[in-house]
Amino acid sequence: MNAIVEAGGSASAWVADVGQSSAVQAIVDQLLQQYGRIDVLVNNAGVVYQKLMEQLTDEEWLQVLNTNLNGMFYAARAVIPVMRAQRHGRIINLSSVLSTVARPLNGPYATSKGGINAFTRALALEVARDGITVNAVAPGHILTPLTVPMFTPAVTQAFEDRIPLGYLGKPEWIADAVAFLASSHARYITGQILYVDGGFNINGDLPHLEFGGQVE
Repeated sequence: MNAIVEAGGSASAWVADVGQSSAVQAIVDQLLQQYGRIDVLVNNAGVVYQKLMEQLTDEEWLQVLNTNLNGMFYAARAVIPVMRAQRHGRIINLSSVLSTVARPLNGPYATSKGGINAFTRALALEVARDGITVNAVAPGHILTPLTVPMFTPAVTQAFEDRIPLGYLGKPEWIADAVAFLASSHARYITGQILYVDGGFNINGDLPHLEFGGQVE
């Protein structure tokens, strides 16, 4: 936020639980009062529990779905009337490579991200004629302060062997994809899931095994 102000822009911050529709609406109302319009919505809030499905409590399951999926619905529902009146808007939802591939201990997270992909496509159809595009960015394995403990040397090596480009991603590369979809350069793109994962989701190869020869 400081960087925006230092560059000559204006920035404000509010804190709310995106899983509560009234809280989301209150922020949108404050934003409109201060700025008068909303051009871009980036739905980025998310939580995760790394547990087996059978070990999850009702509260944990519902918290993940409420934050990751319901929160996107509440935010989009709140801004669409504004964007429709403007005849312009960009909605960008943060999905995940785990919306496509599965891994143990990530059940509710993967479920919510799969729902985000479907939500993105469905909403894109509903608002396209209003000048609003809706897309999702699906990050792969990104090295952040939150994920540093997970990426032990062994885990990092395993992922780098599996990622076709051969290395973990950086947060700014996800931001670049979001900025692109928010820009005029993406004016003719809607309802799409953009995977920023170094090719992880397309890789059916077996690391350290060389394929070759004729198949008869």
